[in-house]
Amino acid sequence: MVCAVMFRRGFFLVSSTMASFTIPFISIAVNIALPTIAKSFNLDVAFVNWFANIFLISMASTILFLGVIADWLGKELLFIIGTIFFAAATFSILYVSDFKLLLVFRCIQGFGAAMISGTAVAILADIFPRNTGLFIGINTTAVYAGTTLGPALGGFLINYAGWFSLFTFTGTLALISAIIALLSLDFKKRSEGRKPYLQTLFVFMLSTIAISTGSAYVSQIYGLAALSIGLAMLISVLYVEYKKSLNLVKQIFEANTFLAYVVALLNYVATYALSILYSNFLQVGMKLTPNLVGMILLAQPVPQVLLSPLAGYLSDKINPGLVVTARMVLITLGIGTALIFYKWLKLLIISLIMLGIGFAFFASPNTTQIMRKIPREAFASALSFLGLMRFLGQSLSTSVLTAIMLALKNPTPMEATLTTYMIIAAIGTIIAAISIQYSKSG
Repeated sequence: MVCAVMFRRGFFLVSSTMASFTIPFISIAVNIALPTIAKSFNLDVAFVNWFANIFLISMASTILFLGVIADWLGKELLFIIGTIFFAAATFSILYVSDFKLLLVFRCIQGFGAAMISGTAVAILADIFPRNTGLFIGINTTAVYAGTTLGPALGGFLINYAGWFSLFTFTGTLALISAIIALLSLDFKKRSEGRKPYLQTLFVFMLSTIAISTGSAYVSQIYGLAALSIGLAMLISVLYVEYKKSLNLVKQIFEANTFLAYVVALLNYVATYALSILYSNFLQVGMKLTPNLVGMILLAQPVPQVLLSPLAGYLSDKINPGLVVTARMVLITLGIGTALIFYKWLKLLIISLIMLGIGFAFFASPNTTQIMRKIPREAFASALSFLGLMRFLGQSLSTSVLTAIMLALKNPTPMEATLTTYMIIAAIGTIIAAISIQYSKSG
């Protein structure tokens, strides 16, 4: 009996690892494919950015909603549904020739990815209570592997098999993950969490969509209106929840935790779409192949993977705020280096390495700092809110790039975009430094 239980748990670890690999892989690999997709559909590169951004908006707008639902209905059930949705949408993309319909399936794919991201780590924490850190570390390694292989393997597949091959590969992994999850999880088990406030979650979802979409068209009156309405809705619902002291946000407004969430958001706004910007510049501006571009962009995730364990070790030994602040300083310097020397390929690669080192010293300290304050019964909700900050930041980063491309009518606006991202990173550095003072006083 014990052996059977351990076998099922190990089986789920395989499923979780595969699913957690596919999401960052397809997200990064699609960024490399955008110029190729633009050519195949004869569309403007700025418009094709929506092929990447709709996936992120779908994840950002639903991950908190789905995480809270998972704490109520059952994390296992939501994980299985998520892998099935993700696999079905991914394979559907292979049979569609209309770009607008492609966007619909990318939206569904993001919805499935949100279910996976909001539940995988929480399930691992439940089924491996004695060695939670070890198995979450294995899952995190899969995420980093997807991030690392996204540029290189993605570029290789695009170059030699076409951009559709990205979805054949990813869909196959997702399907296998879904089958394994069905065999290893008790998806009929219900959680003991109370019924969530669906109205609040729905407003969260609408505000995220409005913010992400409006920021891409902020130079237009309708874009500015959508952004303003979205921000007003988000601030209002957070304030109302804070006053009610409900489970959803009662830990968020503790000064240290709140600042950690804000720094996470600004971190992803300042950095995520750099891969899209650099990919466009190298393919459109410098006429390099997707395969070569993928190898160049590999300079960023490799140091991230290699140094992440050291970052986790240091966050246990010293104030995590110091680690995060040093990381934000390095990110700002890396973007500044690219801004000055982007026309020199070797120096651009050096800036990517600096960014990779900075990324390594962010995720683990930031996540650990937040999770230590969260009760076990709210794990999925807390992780989902952190995921909301991550995916909203990534979506806003892409929207900022799209807005600049549309305003300047330039598919590779290096100087304007890098300047904007450097300012955002500098603001994140200041807030991270402020969080150190709060942690000392607390």
